[in-house]
Amino acid sequence: MNVEDILEKNKSLRNLHAGRRCFIIGNGPSLQSQDISLSRDEISIVVSWFHRHPQAKQIHPRYWVMADPGCWQRPDQPFLPAIQHVHSLEMNTKLFVPTGGFSYYANMHTGPFIDLHFFHYDQRPAFEPTIDFCKPIPPYGQNVVVVALMLAFHMGCNPIYLVGCDHDFLNVSRSEYEKKEERHFYKENNAAKYALEFEWEEFQRCMARLVYEYDQLKLYAGQNGFDVFNATRGGCLEHFPRVEFESLFSHIALPISPVELPTEEIFQVTDTAIRLIEADDFRSALILLDEAIHQNINRNDRVQGLFYLKAACLAKLRRYDEALLFARQDHACNLDNRGISSLLINQLEEVANDCRRVA
Repeated sequence: MNVEDILEKNKSLRNLHAGRRCFIIGNGPSLQSQDISLSRDEISIVVSWFHRHPQAKQIHPRYWVMADPGCWQRPDQPFLPAIQHVHSLEMNTKLFVPTGGFSYYANMHTGPFIDLHFFHYDQRPAFEPTIDFCKPIPPYGQNVVVVALMLAFHMGCNPIYLVGCDHDFLNVSRSEYEKKEERHFYKENNAAKYALEFEWEEFQRCMARLVYEYDQLKLYAGQNGFDVFNATRGGCLEHFPRVEFESLFSHIALPISPVELPTEEIFQVTDTAIRLIEADDFRSALILLDEAIHQNINRNDRVQGLFYLKAACLAKLRRYDEALLFARQDHACNLDNRGISSLLINQLEEVANDCRRVA
């Protein structure tokens, strides 16, 4: 097995979704109380047995991660039925599995809907400074969500939201352990009991390892500019800031209003900002708009519409209160755009009020 050749396929995914948000959807029981169909038009990475979810076809996730060695080491794991079910749903997806099961997966017929990819754990004491699925990655696989998070880093997704990642096992006491069952969103005839698989001491070591892995990835995210949020309803994973899942889908129509542009540097900056907005790169557009607004100060031939464009970017980044401020500023200063800015102000006020009620 030549690892470099196997991982070469992941090169096309490196930073493919740079600056685009994505959702990592776990299998926790909290999914029963959340309408994840809201994320149907988003970049989604699902894990393990998500295909059992009644909205799996509707979500149509682009990426699917399997990390449990039991998938190829234990015949009782329902991996082949999972493949068959995904095909029955006609769910085009890229499936990521560890190279530890290469001999098992490589000879498997995955059919027309599943595009098979591999990832390889780096067992060296010092890891690459960048998580890159074209190379060995840190051996963080105590939970499949950890692998999915590393995949999101590889693809440049930002921000990243975790949903259905309850991780209730992180808060199990010694007295609860004997009877504690593994729970998911799907119905199970015989839910697995942790005590039947691990002694208490071994279970504790596994949980300590998982906490360590999340600690390291939280540190990596901070050092590399990734924003990771936990949009799970409840649960015990507290490494990342909490957000309300439903609050992420207040869709606002943002028509770009006409802007008169002088033929000099401010034109180039503003024109580039508009192109970035059209490409959904709102963070980069904001930087250029701030520069254009600065250049616009005390000009006789002021460029109109910059405040509106900034408000639009801020709204897309869900910074609603700031967006409202600049939308009102555009409304006051840009008389020709008052119809569009009034519409945006009304939408932003409604969304801001909804967010406050949720909070």
